[in-house]
Amino acid sequence: MTDFIHHEFLVKDPDKTATISHNGPAQKPAMPGGGVLYIIGLPGSGKTTVAAHLAQALGCAAHLLPLEGADEALSAILAQAPAVVEVPHKLLTSEALRQRLSQTGRVLYLMAGVEAIAARQAQTPEEEALLRERLGRQRTAYEPWFMQMLHLLAPADGPLDQVLADAVERVRM
Repeated sequence: MTDFIHHEFLVKDPDKTATISHNGPAQKPAMPGGGVLYIIGLPGSGKTTVAAHLAQALGCAAHLLPLEGADEALSAILAQAPAVVEVPHKLLTSEALRQRLSQTGRVLYLMAGVEAIAARQAQTPEEEALLRERLGRQRTAYEPWFMQMLHLLAPADGPLDQVLADAVERVRM
């Protein structure tokens, strides 16, 4: 299971490696976009469920960015903001799309371990081993982009109710 750090630090001098102050609550950085929240993560991390739950909690529409015609679909979604948008991992191979997403909304990365996803999805031990292998390759390929794009991070290894609660908490911060 992935361990997460639950401390927040404010870096006062951006040109320094780090100057940390514990004197008060950190100011949240301004987020780009006009009310669009993008959900990214590995297949099986819970993007569809979290997107639907967040859209309901925030009182807006949930969308799935299609593999074909993603740019046009994104333009239509941006015209209707606010929205929660599930982004299939395969779309992140496009640097132009990654930049557009980062610049037009907040990006929530649902970080789930390969083992947790495989255990949730597999029906047999053999299938679980194959899933772990495939997901491991996908994590190696896509995680640098997930980390580069994220504005918000939510652990997605636990029970669904905890994942949903964590996602709502991070979005509303």
